Amino acid sequence: MNQPEPESHVINDFTDSTIIKPAYPNGKSIFRLFFVIIFYNIIGSIAILILLSAAKGLEWQSPLLTSFFNLLAYLFSFLFIIKYAIKKSKMQEGNSFSISFSKVPAWLFPVVIISTMAFVVGSERISHILPMPPSVEKLFEKVLSKDVLSIITITVVAPIIEELLCRGIVLRGLLKNYTPNKAILISALFFALIHLNPWQALPAFFIGLFLGWVFYKTKSVLPGIIIHATNNSIAMLFLFFPKNRQDLLIILGVPYYIALCVCAAIVFTGGCWIINRKAASIEVEL
Repeated sequence: MNQPEPESHVINDFTDSTIIKPAYPNGKSIFRLFFVIIFYNIIGSIAILILLSAAKGLEWQSPLLTSFFNLLAYLFSFLFIIKYAIKKSKMQEGNSFSISFSKVPAWLFPVVIISTMAFVVGSERISHILPMPPSVEKLFEKVLSKDVLSIITITVVAPIIEELLCRGIVLRGLLKNYTPNKAILISALFFALIHLNPWQALPAFFIGLFLGWVFYKTKSVLPGIIIHATNNSIAMLFLFFPKNRQDLLIILGVPYYIALCVCAAIVFTGGCWIINRKAASIEVEL
C-alpha cells in the first residue's frame, strides 16, 4: 500500500511550479538589505571625502576628478552590496541561484525603448509633484556634473548595477516567495527607497513597477537595463537644458503638452500590450 507523501510548503515562482526552500529575500530580509545599502553608501561617502581632501591638499582637485571618485565609490559600494545579496541567495538556494541574463527576442528592445520614452512623459510630471528645495537642488547640481564620467555613471553604470540588484536578485527572490503583484510592488518600493531621497524616490517607484513587470514577463535583466538606461539618459539630457526649459509643460504649452500625454499614454499602453502578448513565447526557467 502506498504511503501518502508528506506535505511541502508551496511557494510561488515564475512558472507556478513548486519549490521547497524559500528564496532570498523575503519581507524581513529585504529590510536588512536596505540597511546594508545605507551602510555601504556611508562608507562610500566617507571614502569620497577622504579622496577629495587628499586631492585638494595635492592641488589635484577638479570637477572631472570628483566625478571619477563618485563613480568609484558608487561602483564599489554596490559591488559589495551585490556580493552580500548573492551570498545570502546562495545560502537559501544553493548552487541553483543565478542572475538571469537570458536572451530575449530582438523585437523587445525597440518596444521597451519606445515604451520607456512614452513613460517618461508621465514620470516627468510626477517629479514636479514634490519640488526639490533650492538648497538640495544646488547639492545635486554639484554632485551630478555634466562631464563624461557623470554621464557614464548615470546612463551606463547605474542601470547595470541597479538592475542586477533590484531585479536580478531582489525581485527574482520575491517572485518565488510572493504573488507576482505583491513581489513587483515590494521591489518597486525597495527601488524607490534605495535612492535615499524623496525627490527621486517618487518617480523611481513608478518606473520600478514597469521594470518589475517587464522582468516578470521576460525573465531577464537585459530589458530592464535598456529601460533603465533609456530613462536615465532622457533625465540626463534634460540637465543640459536651461533651468526654465526643463519642464515639458513649459516648453510645449498646455495644448501641445496634453496632446503629447495622450499620445504617450497610447504608445505606452500599446507597448505593454505587445510585451504581454508576445512575452508568453519566451520560455526560460529561472
